[in-house]
Amino acid sequence: MELFLYKGEWGLPTIDYDCARLLAYLKFSDAKITLNFNGNPFSSPDGMLPYLVTDEGKKIGGYNKITEFLQSRGFDANAQLEGQNYIVINGCIQYVFENLYPYFMYNLWGDPQNLDTTRALYAKRIPIPFNFYCPRKYVLKTNELTVSLAGFALEDSVELHDVKDMMLNAKKCINWISEKLGENRFFFGDTPSEIDAVLYGYLSVLLKLSLPNGVLQNHVKQCSNLVKFVERITKIYFAREGFTSAGSNGNGSSSSSSSSNGSSKANGGAEPKFSDGTQKDADDTPYERRKRYVVSGIFATIAMVGYALLSGILTISHNDHGGSNFISYDEPEYDDED
Repeated sequence: MELFLYKGEWGLPTIDYDCARLLAYLKFSDAKITLNFNGNPFSSPDGMLPYLVTDEGKKIGGYNKITEFLQSRGFDANAQLEGQNYIVINGCIQYVFENLYPYFMYNLWGDPQNLDTTRALYAKRIPIPFNFYCPRKYVLKTNELTVSLAGFALEDSVELHDVKDMMLNAKKCINWISEKLGENRFFFGDTPSEIDAVLYGYLSVLLKLSLPNGVLQNHVKQCSNLVKFVERITKIYFAREGFTSAGSNGNGSSSSSSSSNGSSKANGGAEPKFSDGTQKDADDTPYERRKRYVVSGIFATIAMVGYALLSGILTISHNDHGGSNFISYDEPEYDDED
């Protein structure tokens, strides 16, 4: 089996919360799957990452469907958690989804101050020309949330973006997570479960992705146990997957772990040290950036001309009397009302 994901940044294995929680789920369930961090969302069943290709060649897209498939194959992130009711775990996950997810998505994909930053981050990790429109799926998904929950569309004037309730619910949810976690290593003590995977997905992105409007990041940073929670999981479970591109400011976190899952046991339970061992992005040189811009411009021109031809704005006329071919612009026809 092979899992396709977004490449990471800031010492994290991935930039995407859905990919991050799925990666944590794999670690906690001890599922052995080939990881491909150069995934193309255009190839996914739902146009987004992550997606899984099974041994039979079937594609499965989205966190929920992938984890259901893994559970059917015996990989359960909650299997080692003794005495905990699955209903309690699912209830905690649902509470976080209902209260943190809406404003989390708006903060990344709806806030006009943050949208360009988030879109550029994802576009760099999507092959040309798909990086022009694949990120828009996240914007459309966020728009559905704001319309249903807050009564405004993202294209509305920013003065109409009433997100006070969503932001308040998100902050209360973060406080609740911090209170429930306390000084525990994981949500239910010393053993990780699916709720920890879900929390890692949200909190790792919130903690590491610096946005112009970083209201949620600032709130998470005030909860020191949540910061330690993210760093702990990153150090222990993602020693090899942590990534930092060249020139990234990394929010002060441009390093990845040098210890693997079993190393903490070998060190007598002590936390592994955080080392600057991240892989650098060789494709982020000035030459490579210029090449991407040139190629992007060429593809953008081809896309616009293709759209104009398909929509009838431009037509190609063929002269049967020996004249040269040319492209003509069709003027719109108006009815003569006189």
